[in-house]
Amino acid sequence: MPYPISRRVKGITYILALVYFGSYTMRINFAAMLATIYLDIGVTKSAISVVITGLTVFYGGGQIINGILGDRIKPKYMLTAGLLLAAACNIGMSFCQTVPWMTAVWCINGFAHSMLWPPIVRLMSTYLNDAEYNYAMVRMYWGSSLGTVLIYTICPLLLRIISWRWIICCYAFMGLAIALIWVLFSPRVLQGQDPSRVQAPVAIQNKKAAPLPPRIWICVVMIFFAIILMGMLRDGVTNWMPSYLLESFGMPAENAIFATVILAIFSMISYSLFDALHRKLFPNEVTCAAVVFGAAALCGAILYVVNLFASTVIASMLLMALIVSCTHGVNMMLISIVPKRFAKSGKVATFSGVLNAGTYVGAAIATPVFALIAERYDWNTNVLVWGVLAAAGTVICLATAPLWKKFRKHYADDPNV
Repeated sequence: MPYPISRRVKGITYILALVYFGSYTMRINFAAMLATIYLDIGVTKSAISVVITGLTVFYGGGQIINGILGDRIKPKYMLTAGLLLAAACNIGMSFCQTVPWMTAVWCINGFAHSMLWPPIVRLMSTYLNDAEYNYAMVRMYWGSSLGTVLIYTICPLLLRIISWRWIICCYAFMGLAIALIWVLFSPRVLQGQDPSRVQAPVAIQNKKAAPLPPRIWICVVMIFFAIILMGMLRDGVTNWMPSYLLESFGMPAENAIFATVILAIFSMISYSLFDALHRKLFPNEVTCAAVVFGAAALCGAILYVVNLFASTVIASMLLMALIVSCTHGVNMMLISIVPKRFAKSGKVATFSGVLNAGTYVGAAIATPVFALIAERYDWNTNVLVWGVLAAAGTVICLATAPLWKKFRKHYADDPNV
């Protein structure tokens, strides 16, 4: 029988999903219009790429800083500040004329967005039990996927009638509207909690933080390395998929946007599947991540073999979409579910931020490395590397799973701790 989800839980879920949706649209809008922007300001692709790199570095680094701050500052204040700062950066970007100024503004934008995820996880771990948390997390990822679909479908249409500067301004004003909704409605949603509810996360708020067992740091390090591999796969495959399709099959450049939308739609559909896999078959989220990593490795191996004998654009797009969907499943397990298990330590936001930073370490490594492999060898060599990375992630998670099981039994799930 499905766990009943109350109106209160739905209220918390959808207002946080709206915040995350707004964050995504104000973070990826510049990258989606990159081909238009660098031509408009008269610079090269390599010159403008510094802007995106700056955002990635400050977003990843900011996750650690704001993860630590997120356990010390009220989440509602961090979310409000992050949304307002991100909107201000988007407005500022519309006035920038040179790459150095663009880079500076977009670095601040990256830091602004890093202020959002740790407090979101902290709020959900505070107000929601396990079943509610999983329900909310799936919809959180729907928000990011919808943001991606919106950006990559609407931006090309808007570029036909207005400039990229006005488009970024439009998304900034949408971000301001979301910030206003958050400020007006979040107190009512979050304070509407029934104090008579009996659930672990709420009870934890009134307890002294329990010290973590020393051996857990082995788990954290291993999970962090698995997340780096996931980040390499997720962002590396997503970023280079258009170039792969263009160079391997001669797909028109304008269809690359459509290919990116397909990835987002596949991922959005897959979140419920991964949630069910975790709840019904693999309750240990690290074991579940190993299974999903294994599925990505299998897809990579199949794509490699297919490319050797009878490569087709449909098969390539389908298998790459499945690989990216699997990376989102790993992301859900290791970055969304794992931090919740640290609730008794009072450091949910810290672990959420630190672990999420691993994704962007992987992304920073993947983009230049995959480009170098494609230039020196061919795209199918990259496909082989993708399969190897996923297999390595499987091995790391399988090795970590028994340790994580003990941690949950003797700490996270133990009512006496």
